Amino acid sequence: MFLASPPAEVELCRTSLTTALDQVRQQPEYQKAHWGILIQTQTAPPRTLYEHQSQQFFLPASTTKLLTTAGALVHLGGEHRLRTAFYQQGRQLHLVGQGDPTLTTVKLQQLVQKITPAQRQSFDTVVIQTGFFQGLNFNDQWEWQDILNTDMVPVNNLILNRNESQLRLIAQTAGKPARVAWSDPYAVRYWQMINTTRSTNNPIQPIQIWIPPGLPQLHIRGDVTSQPLSFTVPVLDTDQYLVQTLTRFFPHKKVEVRRTILPANLGKEVAAVQSVPVTQLVTQINQVSDNLYAEALLRHLGAVSNPRIPSDLAGIQTVQKVLGGLGVTPGGVLQKDGSGLSRHNRVTPAALVQMLQGMAASSPYVNSLAAPGLPGTLRRRFTQTDINLQAKTGTLSGVASLAGYLQPRNRPRLVFTIVVNQSEQPATVLRRGIDQMVMTVNDWAERSTPDQWGNCTQTNARQWVN
Repeated sequence: MFLASPPAEVELCRTSLTTALDQVRQQPEYQKAHWGILIQTQTAPPRTLYEHQSQQFFLPASTTKLLTTAGALVHLGGEHRLRTAFYQQGRQLHLVGQGDPTLTTVKLQQLVQKITPAQRQSFDTVVIQTGFFQGLNFNDQWEWQDILNTDMVPVNNLILNRNESQLRLIAQTAGKPARVAWSDPYAVRYWQMINTTRSTNNPIQPIQIWIPPGLPQLHIRGDVTSQPLSFTVPVLDTDQYLVQTLTRFFPHKKVEVRRTILPANLGKEVAAVQSVPVTQLVTQINQVSDNLYAEALLRHLGAVSNPRIPSDLAGIQTVQKVLGGLGVTPGGVLQKDGSGLSRHNRVTPAALVQMLQGMAASSPYVNSLAAPGLPGTLRRRFTQTDINLQAKTGTLSGVASLAGYLQPRNRPRLVFTIVVNQSEQPATVLRRGIDQMVMTVNDWAERSTPDQWGNCTQTNARQWVN
């Protein structure tokens, strides 16, 4: 239900918008859900156009990434880069990473090739330093099924090939298990494979991949046809993956892992590579909703802020300080991770809007958000409209959210957060309700004038919303 042109005599006051949005919330499919909504103008001071439970805590899902990326941009700066470098101290060559999620085998090989033959003769041991990040490489508050559904991987300070490998299932003779092929055999040699697939021309059972919590087992079952299937599988032992890779590059050297906190002096830097700037990492996080990038950036932020405590905790503490500087009221954010995968995150819609208001002048931040019709999580939403929207999406089971900036034609820009929790409806239904609200707001704003956005008197609003 999008809005038709209002009769000329209708005065489009804020109460008419309230009526229209309330009608969306009260549709039968949404009545059991909990909604949190705040819509304001990006003006000084901001004017609230609609509010519903905006001071209550909600599970934000991936709109948590808005907090992480704001903290990184403000604290680190947009041109900051994450480095991976070799340092030499005596007869040891130390490899130190800062959590660059763009590090690949090719990029690591380029780093190795910067070491001259003479330098290669001057060391005997390659030491992989894993102490730049402190704490666990998995958040203990993530639910195992959420990890499987989102392809989440361990987050260490030397992330190689996204700490994942591609698995392909290739059908064999009918009735026999499919053949398993890997994009990187070094990444998966620590898995125990339990393959109960069946090659067939008449598939009945869909392919399922299951990883029992805490066990190095990969269970694959289901029917495979002549069309190969591909899946992403996490690297189980990141340390050994690095050891195997570095051993290939230094075949006559000893390669070992050191897990202690980095010493103050690692010696002379021999060679280095670096990530793209933080602005590009933030764009990847906010447009594509990249969980790995978000968690790596949060830990990097924490490691450079306070290297003595778990890096994710230090990163969250730094984000909280940034939020305070942006004008976010204390107590409105309980952040537990960088990506929003944790179901223990809690944010009020008011806090998210305050943060978005504080970041509105940052073009790199605003432009990092997804937009309809462009690559990203809004690519297939709002496609039949010309709406000017930049926003971050969020989805978990029973949860959907959207927060960002809406620019009605020839009107002040609006800042909004819409989040729905505790719903039994699928994500597609929840997104439809959120999108209907956004379109309602945009249509209302374009068909009214800002001087009518207060609590003026109206007599015929129902003709507009019906």
